[in-house]
Amino acid sequence: MFENLTLLIIIISLFWVGAFGLYIYTSRQQKNIGDDLNRLNNLLDEAEKREKFD
Repeated sequence: MFENLTLLIIIISLFWVGAFGLYIYTSRQQKNIGDDLNRLNNLLDEAEKREKFD
């Protein structure tokens, strides 16, 4: 019985480690996407300013 319990604990632990790793990965991706969007917005603002002066 304890062999099955040990296996169950190992499987649950691996699941939580994997879930935490996925959370960290997606959090970093979200930050990178936010930075890219800010950079694109700045480029668009600069392009609109240049159009007004032309």
